[in-house]
Amino acid sequence: MRRYRRLGTAIAIAIATLPAALPGTAARATPPPPAPAAPHAGQQHRAPLDFDENACEGPAADEGDVYSKPPKTGAASGPAKHGRGLPLKWPRNLPDVKEARHMLGELKVKAFSSKGYHRAAFGSTCWVRHGVERCTTRQIALKFQSLVPAKLDGKCKVVGGRWHSEYDNRDMADPAHVDIDHIVPLRHAWGSGARSWTPRKRQEFANDLTATPQLIAVSTWSNRRKGDKGPDKWLPQAGAACLYSQAWIGVKDYYRLTVTSAEKAKLQQVLAGCRATTAPAS
Repeated sequence: MRRYRRLGTAIAIAIATLPAALPGTAARATPPPPAPAAPHAGQQHRAPLDFDENACEGPAADEGDVYSKPPKTGAASGPAKHGRGLPLKWPRNLPDVKEARHMLGELKVKAFSSKGYHRAAFGSTCWVRHGVERCTTRQIALKFQSLVPAKLDGKCKVVGGRWHSEYDNRDMADPAHVDIDHIVPLRHAWGSGARSWTPRKRQEFANDLTATPQLIAVSTWSNRRKGDKGPDKWLPQAGAACLYSQAWIGVKDYYRLTVTSAEKAKLQQVLAGCRATTAPAS
């Protein structure tokens, strides 16, 4: 019942805040145009870390060090200085600490295996298009999660704004420095139960804007460090570990994904140190 209440809330939020989109209904949307062809021979390639979705985020990987090193100048591209003066726009439907603990206790414990995983299992393109304006999931997330009104080139392309990365407490003004991260990475979801889903459900999961706190704007650098690791191998900065763990559990609970024993133990450890009032910002 709790799951359906959250879904109802998600639909209401979608109608109120994203009128041109159909969030969480990826099967109703059409994919964006194919990605540009691979760079010609001679262009420098930066080897990806263990994050196999690099091509789905920001500029091409051969555009300098945008993924490996944050810029050294520019207040809006450095460590955050706003002291939480701006409203935090963490994804919606984040369970509070008490509910997250209860959800975690109900999750099935099972060994993880990503055997057979491939990115195309979650959609032939990185993001689908939504609504009348045909904006992609990434573009909608960038607009919605910007702390100030996003600057657009046309109806969809986001060229400016201000985003706060909870993973490393960094503010960004350039969308090229922003990833829309899957809280539960697609490879991890595959190994936790998504392998048995229909292609349509996997595509919806990869483009879930409102049903769960699955998509969040973070810095490219922190997202590359996270890769496709679970919480037992990677957590964001200490100040965001509670909210991140709550989001992770909320996604897994909603989609009935399993957890490993190590993953569950780490999440229990994190939640044990979280205040019961820890909840998403309104």
